[in-house]
Amino acid sequence: MIAVVTALREELSPLLKRARVDRVVRVGKCRCHVGTLMGKPIVMMAGGDGLTNAEESVSQLLQRFDVALLIGMGIAGGVDPSLRFGDIVVSGEAPIAGRRATIASVERIARDKSGIDAQVVDTESAGWARAARKFGVPYAVVRAVFDPIDEKIPDFVSTDRVAVVRHALTHPKAIPVLMDLRERVRKCAEALADFVIASAIAPEARLEELLRETSRTFALCIPLLPGTTRQQVTIAYLLFRIADTFEDASHWPVADRLAALDAFCSLLRKTDSADAQRLAREWCAKGPSRHAGYLKLIADVPLVVDAFTKLQPAAVEVIREHVIRSAQGMAKFVAMTGNGSLQLADIDQLRAYCYAVAGIVGEMLTELFLLRAPQLRGAAALLRSRAATFGEGLQLVNILKDSLSDASEGRTYIPPGAERATIIELARNDLEVATEYTLALQSSGAPNGITAFAALPVALAEATLDKLETSTATKIARPTVFRITRQVNRSVARGEPPLRLRSQSQSGFERMRSIFSTTR
Repeated sequence: MIAVVTALREELSPLLKRARVDRVVRVGKCRCHVGTLMGKPIVMMAGGDGLTNAEESVSQLLQRFDVALLIGMGIAGGVDPSLRFGDIVVSGEAPIAGRRATIASVERIARDKSGIDAQVVDTESAGWARAARKFGVPYAVVRAVFDPIDEKIPDFVSTDRVAVVRHALTHPKAIPVLMDLRERVRKCAEALADFVIASAIAPEARLEELLRETSRTFALCIPLLPGTTRQQVTIAYLLFRIADTFEDASHWPVADRLAALDAFCSLLRKTDSADAQRLAREWCAKGPSRHAGYLKLIADVPLVVDAFTKLQPAAVEVIREHVIRSAQGMAKFVAMTGNGSLQLADIDQLRAYCYAVAGIVGEMLTELFLLRAPQLRGAAALLRSRAATFGEGLQLVNILKDSLSDASEGRTYIPPGAERATIIELARNDLEVATEYTLALQSSGAPNGITAFAALPVALAEATLDKLETSTATKIARPTVFRITRQVNRSVARGEPPLRLRSQSQSGFERMRSIFSTTR
């Protein structure tokens, strides 16, 4: 969820009009408007002016809502002589495209701006920043210049609205001045709303649209995650999906697929917007896939890479390392392709392939979970020991389910001579480890969203294996998917184990307690 805060109601009004507000929640002294903007979950609040109000109101908001990004916006005074009325500047730890500027926060409206060591001055940004850092939430400040350096705000204008009204009643000549100032605030607020939507809301909405258009299972699971982790995993999934698209481009020559994977790895190492745009054009021109969603994703490589660079540095490093490792692993198997086809030779090679394309994903997810949920660190060794198998088990089920379509495109992952029942049992064993992994998350105090995210694909994979063993169908029916999703979410919400271990008669939760206790 994105949170947008302002000092004044007038600054928030244009954004409120463009949002769909589902409910209004009282948080402390403030009203929080909760809903969606361009399909993106959002909470909006006018928290009051002044540093104290700013910090207190935002702290209360962040305690109440799961926020992935905080945006503070409003009018400010220009100190840099090059800034004119209506110019928009950006500051803060969460990069948003725009003119960057240093912002100084003061206790009251600055009428004399001489001696201020900044380009812009306001009365809230430092308070918003302190609250965001306290809760570990990335933040950005977006300001529209209201009064440039060479313009002076009338002396009777202050943050005390009652005093301003009293002055206007006793000094009628002040009313036109106030009307003019009000119109200037409106213009600034409209410009701020346009800017925030274009620079922050629209890209987030597009990323989620790409997720829905390129994924089935993950499009169900990722929305379960808590805010910041959800954003990180969405972007990571799309990066993995870009690499997968090149791996699966069986109609391309092997050399072209290897070159695309190598160029993609180079782009992740040194993210450059011009390179991203150039590569996207080249890749789209060659048509790496017949899947409409994958083609849209390749066209939007610059958007995904830009969003990737704006994540917190620790998350960027985790995702970069694991996506590159996976893409390099994919390249080894692409290089094994001969005469337009790939045939894995044995079970060991199958396991190596599953690790390259999915086991590494499990390892990356674990590191991201540990970043955002410090309570899991006591179980870090246990989780890391099972992370790769968690991913591999899900991939084995995909290979079984998609074997006919893969073969039609020249990819045969099931080794010659291997019985289908053997691969199913291998998948069952891996999913048993995936169940241990999921229950370890739950018993270690992971947020419910992380537990549900891990449990749902495992439960769906188990149901898919049941279907594969009893019929010729390769997919479970949509009503079954809905039923399993509801069961998993309900169990997690109640603190009950969402999965059961096959190997033990006792509950999965009890089994995991005993496993976890031996690791301490």
